[in-house]
Amino acid sequence: MAAATQRIRLTANFANNLFRSPVEFAQASLTMQRASHGRWEAGFGAGWAQEELESTGQTYPTPRRRADRYIEAVQVVRQLFHTNRCSFSGEHYNINVPALAGFENLTPPPLIGSLGGPRTIAGATPYLDRVELMPATGVARGGELDWAAIAAIPKQRLIDLIDQVRRAKEDVDLTFGALCGLGDDIMSKNMTEKFTDDSLYGSLFGTPERVAEGLFDLQRYGISRVSIVLADPTAYASLAAHLFTDKSAPVGSSARLPGNRPSSV
Repeated sequence: MAAATQRIRLTANFANNLFRSPVEFAQASLTMQRASHGRWEAGFGAGWAQEELESTGQTYPTPRRRADRYIEAVQVVRQLFHTNRCSFSGEHYNINVPALAGFENLTPPPLIGSLGGPRTIAGATPYLDRVELMPATGVARGGELDWAAIAAIPKQRLIDLIDQVRRAKEDVDLTFGALCGLGDDIMSKNMTEKFTDDSLYGSLFGTPERVAEGLFDLQRYGISRVSIVLADPTAYASLAAHLFTDKSAPVGSSARLPGNRPSSV
């Protein structure tokens, strides 16, 4: 993809910290940054799908240990990105990398974390360039989705998360993982009837026009970009017509929200 494109940004949304060393993630990200000529965005997550991890023979950590492991890993990656070396001693990682050869003159990619809990927000945010807010973290533990609980998440939950992030790092960019539905897909069927009056996701389900306006409304919370998740992949084209003023813009699942209407992905 990096070799076949010239303009679009590329990312792994989000690499699972439970499956590999943060050193390997940093090396892979820097390699992609070089291959894409600076268009890579290093999405890095704590990992949350319990069955996925246990199917490989590994033990799924407790929430606290998973969070602490992720916080340490983010610090390791940050060091490697910006100094090409790392000396770190923690509870979960003891890293001594004197140099990552071949990346000395490379501008590092932005480091993006997917966060939804107070522990990871406080511990990881200071080392991140962008935070993707995940308000559903508390009701989607272990990889299981409670649709009724997700549908009932209030808008205040997003406001509270933003406040926590701003206290940890005032100027960090904010992204929102937006669950959206435009029709009869499984996510829409499971959530639409369960929305309360103040549901966070209530305005992100319905007609393409309604969903687009709901996405634009996120700007007033200081969110500059949305990662759009649609259960029906064919629905992206319908939504794009209401998101982009430049109809020649490429269609994707992540859109900027600059000022009024986004014109690129």
